[in-house]
Amino acid sequence: MPGAAKNAVVIVEDDTDLRDQLARHFAGSYAVAVSLGDPGTLKVLRERPPAAIILDLDLTTFDGFELLRLVSSDAQLSGIPVVALSSNGGFDTFERAHRLGASEFVTKPFSPDELGAKVDNLVSGRKQRSAGRLKLGALLVASGLVTQSQLDGALKRQRNDGGRLGEVLVNDGLVNEQDIVRAVAGQLRIGVVDLSETAPQANAIGLLPRDFIIRHRLMPLSLDDTGNLILAMTNPLDVITVDEVGMRTKKRVVPVMCTESGFDDAISIYFSSRGKLKDAREGGDIGDEVSAAGAADIDADIVEIVDSLLTDAASMDASDIHLEPQEDSLHVRCRIDGVLHDLREFPKELQAGILSRLKIMGNLNIAERRLPQDGRTTFELSTGEAVDLRLASIPSLYGENITIRILEVSPLPPTLASLGLVGENLARFEAVLKAPEGGIVIVGPTGSGKSTTLYTTLELIRTPERKVYTVEDPIERKITGIIQTEVRPTIGLTFAQALRSLVRADPDVIMVGEIRDLETAKMAADSAVTGHQVFSTLHTNDASSAVNRLVEMGVPRYLVAAAWRCFVAQRLVRRLCPHCRQTENLSDMRWQELGLGPAPTKRVRVYKPVGCTKCFGTGYRGRIGLYEVLVVDDDLRDLIATGGTVLEIQTTVLSCRRRPAPIVEAGDRDGVRRGFSQTVSPLTGGTKRGLVSPVVLRTHPRARGAVLGEAGLSRAVRRLPAWPCPRCARASPARPA
Repeated sequence: MPGAAKNAVVIVEDDTDLRDQLARHFAGSYAVAVSLGDPGTLKVLRERPPAAIILDLDLTTFDGFELLRLVSSDAQLSGIPVVALSSNGGFDTFERAHRLGASEFVTKPFSPDELGAKVDNLVSGRKQRSAGRLKLGALLVASGLVTQSQLDGALKRQRNDGGRLGEVLVNDGLVNEQDIVRAVAGQLRIGVVDLSETAPQANAIGLLPRDFIIRHRLMPLSLDDTGNLILAMTNPLDVITVDEVGMRTKKRVVPVMCTESGFDDAISIYFSSRGKLKDAREGGDIGDEVSAAGAADIDADIVEIVDSLLTDAASMDASDIHLEPQEDSLHVRCRIDGVLHDLREFPKELQAGILSRLKIMGNLNIAERRLPQDGRTTFELSTGEAVDLRLASIPSLYGENITIRILEVSPLPPTLASLGLVGENLARFEAVLKAPEGGIVIVGPTGSGKSTTLYTTLELIRTPERKVYTVEDPIERKITGIIQTEVRPTIGLTFAQALRSLVRADPDVIMVGEIRDLETAKMAADSAVTGHQVFSTLHTNDASSAVNRLVEMGVPRYLVAAAWRCFVAQRLVRRLCPHCRQTENLSDMRWQELGLGPAPTKRVRVYKPVGCTKCFGTGYRGRIGLYEVLVVDDDLRDLIATGGTVLEIQTTVLSCRRRPAPIVEAGDRDGVRRGFSQTVSPLTGGTKRGLVSPVVLRTHPRARGAVLGEAGLSRAVRRLPAWPCPRCARASPARPA
């Protein structure tokens, strides 16, 4: 129409020649206004908002990026498309411009016709969107969520205080975030996702770097059957970010909408503040030259992926990370509460970089891929706390499988009862701890919590009057006031060698991390019968089997009977997640099927697992121990010394005069109430990680030793008691002749 007004375009440019050239090019189609890019530009734009803005980021009069940020964050100008110009075509500049709100990015030098086409598309697209879509306020009024007067008041507050209209409405309590998301998503005809109920899949979340996810406020959720990436976004209208995700992942992106608070909660669950992997390399080791050369080839993206992977696993309280090469991907799983869970899945092309990064920092030879290797390094969390890592590399069909053991960083439980050692078992164990000498062995499979029990015990018995030494491989926790030694077999410092030296260092308490061979076993037993309190661990199924294990190693039976006062066996069972567990009504028959005895006459609240984001959909969070305590009294000592078998030891302990501890009461009925796992698994010799029902500990033939022993007094030679001070004591007992 001849009389129709032209759309306005503002050119922000301080280069006179380029500004005049652009003004002449756009004069035929638009009403052109120019600006030098000084601080007054923002005021001019507010007075007459244009249809599009052409902004040169290379301004000399003002910071172009800062001006772009001000325009994008302004309530009156935020919807106006901005074309950013720059002579720097690097990805960092491109990414920064889009992050600050640029709709298009053009690198100088450029063709005016090319720039004109981009501006025409942006202006026409904005008109079409405006014609076919209601604004948020009108949409909420049409939906009946707010009235027109409430909307007018919110718009007034927005003009005065700034911010987004949706935030103002939510802060005023007129609508909630979910109402706004449903209304906007309905108009855009896209899906809505609740991130508190939907967990991202490992093969999706590994497609994008952690910093990119947080910066653009999006969450890769899953890959559908056709390979499309389902992407949760707080702002699905950000087509630039959608396009960038598509370019990064090489997949078609299907956006769905989520709330801002839901996204923040998901980030706090699935991500945490990133830590830093420290270099563990030392000079002189084989492969240093190769490692140094390889380190230069590892780019920042790989470093970010590895650091975020370790940080996320540590924040989830994982004990191990498994990097498993597959035919077309690198699969990453982590062990939480004894069970492996999918964590990430990376494209195959990232495998070499990720594995090389770990091998370099763990002081492994990256050129050696045919032989197993072991290494260690340290990872510093964002809190400044250092986490020790142990790396093991095993060759496999599709590459090297690397397992990372994360040593404990959580604080020790304050009491033995908080570990699950309660009732008569706790009373027996505490009675044994009061003895000044003798050996105590904690037994169980790998990962059953033996070290945690030992460390908690050492914390409880540690006093200024006692000298405590430990020999460990590796040192899993650092305890103040205790002398801790780590074995180094490569230089000849073994458990036995360290023990031989410690007994000459005037110890009161010695802790041996693990009895692995005859020499260590005999040294520990000799220390226990010569006036020292000795703690150690063994790998056996139950407490009574520990006796045979020591004898099979070659320790004489008389020495086993004289040295060891107590054997404690333990398993770990998972606890139900307190955030999602649900009550369940158990019938009398079901109660008896679980081996809990007669059904209670009073109503007992029992829970079952459900699954939520806080427990990563498993229904379980945290573990607690089940214990059996076998105290070696006079009769058992005689039986062990004369060749008693495991079955004979169990029969003696279960005799009428040695009533077993009510582990059934403490481990089964109370366990159900406290949220133990209700899954019944056979307790076989190969059972690992303690994923076993308390019921099985009572009923399975191999677990009959689970209810063992009463506290007994040892006839072993004790140290002479300390005599009162002659200067302050009123009376002193007669000294022995």
